[in-house]
Amino acid sequence: MRELSDTTVVEVLTENGIGVLALSSPTGATPYPIPVAFGYDPATDSLAVHLSESEDSQKHRCLTADANVAFTVYEETEPETVWRSVVVTGELVETTYGAVEPALASLTSNTQFAPNPVSWDDTSTTTPYELRIDDWSGREFRVG
Repeated sequence: MRELSDTTVVEVLTENGIGVLALSSPTGATPYPIPVAFGYDPATDSLAVHLSESEDSQKHRCLTADANVAFTVYEETEPETVWRSVVVTGELVETTYGAVEPALASLTSNTQFAPNPVSWDDTSTTTPYELRIDDWSGREFRVG
């Protein structure tokens, strides 16, 4: 296992579009992880997601209680031989679509073939969020 450089972490975030967002439980119990489509724009250091939620959803309850989150993305760079993973921590804050437009453009291009439960045609049911990055780390694992 080796640590990834910041440059390689940016590469992993820029080239991928699906990750797992882990929210803190409002009761202090098990964290609430959810797979999400995301976009990252290195020019603005902006990681964005948009979530479909209602005020009584578990996501909303978790974010209202604690906006500190962890986010993980991984990729297999050489089949069955090399994997890279990145973990990002920070605060997930509601934003506007205009504020994170470059990151959302990346989301669109990186997830064109990935399933995305959010309806792109009706943004009235979704909310854009920006993960304000406090820290990140990455690792590469090689087999053999």
